[in-house]
Amino acid sequence: MDHKIQPERILKPIQLLGAWLAGLLAIDSCFLIAATRMPTGTWESQALTIAAIANVPLFLLAVFLLQTKFRPELQEDLYYSSYINQKTNAPVQLTKEDAALLGVQQRLDRIEKSAVAAISPQAESDATQLLRSLKFGINRHLEDREQIAKRLAKIGSLGYAPFGPSNEPPSKRVVSVSRHLPEDAVRAVLQLASQLGFRQFTYFDNAFEEIDEEVLLGSYGEGEYEIAEPDA
Repeated sequence: MDHKIQPERILKPIQLLGAWLAGLLAIDSCFLIAATRMPTGTWESQALTIAAIANVPLFLLAVFLLQTKFRPELQEDLYYSSYINQKTNAPVQLTKEDAALLGVQQRLDRIEKSAVAAISPQAESDATQLLRSLKFGINRHLEDREQIAKRLAKIGSLGYAPFGPSNEPPSKRVVSVSRHLPEDAVRAVLQLASQLGFRQFTYFDNAFEEIDEEVLLGSYGEGEYEIAEPDA
């Protein structure tokens, strides 16, 4: 069968890997076929053979870089836009269809998280123990970043990851929480965030966005919810 690459059907960045693989096979096949049709021992034949062999590790290195350093860029637009919105201050526009799909995905993820929490009781009930096991990110532009870091150290956190583009501080104090965290952990995070002066929060999907941090203190964008504060 004759399989051809149709560029108009490559709609997702991850599909480029398949196109690259097909291209590698086509190029190496051409090199090796041309080398076999040349007289044995000529420099042209040797050059084509060496090029065909060298293409393979170069391709593997490119795939490794894409799957590690540029992993977020390989996501679909729907999830990459969420990644950009949380980690930077770049404006992001979504179509109505994408926004509706994102809303459905968020609701499904929350239902799944609630089901998992229902059948797997949280072993750690103490708020400090819950917070100690989480990975935090702190916006480097927050004026009280050092005080926040000291508070995290006090509860036993090993460290945090700074994030945020240069010269672009967040306009509001928003905390983003991974939607994969159990309800007890979310409650502990919001209680801590309220004590640190954060007033709004939102959910994000750190698994899809390939982010290790489960809590982003000082994330960009608008908060979906106000943090409820107990009466004094």
